[in-house]
Amino acid sequence: MRVAILDDEPAELARVEQTLRQIPGPGDQPWTLHSFERGEDLLRQLRRETFDLLVLDWQLPDLSGLSLLRWTREHMEAPPAAIMLTSRDAESDIVQALNAGADDYVSKPFRPNELKARVMAVLRRHGLQRSTATEVLSFNDLTFDDAELTVTRAGQPISLTDREYRLARCLFDNLGRPLSREYLYQRFWTHEEIVSSRPLDTHIYRLRNKLGLTTDRGWQLLTIYGYGYRLESVASPGEQGN
Repeated sequence: MRVAILDDEPAELARVEQTLRQIPGPGDQPWTLHSFERGEDLLRQLRRETFDLLVLDWQLPDLSGLSLLRWTREHMEAPPAAIMLTSRDAESDIVQALNAGADDYVSKPFRPNELKARVMAVLRRHGLQRSTATEVLSFNDLTFDDAELTVTRAGQPISLTDREYRLARCLFDNLGRPLSREYLYQRFWTHEEIVSSRPLDTHIYRLRNKLGLTTDRGWQLLTIYGYGYRLESVASPGEQGN
């Protein structure tokens, strides 16, 4: 999970970081937290990186959290989940932020357990936090079984490594959403593996071939130059004529 936290007070940034670090349980992958004291700095990162969640203060000396929230909703194809965390607690402020696209609104000073609960609720609504129940999900003719880490097409198994399976699930979980290379590397590779080769490009090539991620099967796995990849569902040639 990649989270961006925006607040111009260093002590508040540290307190939010400490709270969010407590969310992943034993055995879960630690979250990657990126803290920003200026809205313009976060805006620059949003143009080049992928985040799952934004935690935004409202009042900043340069670009306000509300302005940044509006920018994500107006300019990003699949904007990240967003929570406003601010001392502005008038009803009109809350309504304004929610109408601008905020998923939730938490007033300062925040209570750590409440913030954690609200973060988890937002992530569940966005499909970023799964329940503990085993999932079997189908996308067109592909079926993913999280218990067995297997993929089948029309009942026929497709051989994938564990990492290929997890990368494929990430792409399908984020259909239509651009995912940066940095985001994918941080989720699925160690630093040592990254510097030794170009493992992401190799895995993307394999998944295109193994899963048949081509337009004739209803998929398009796009390379976004200088950014990363985006998997899209498209009409197959047979459907286009209907």
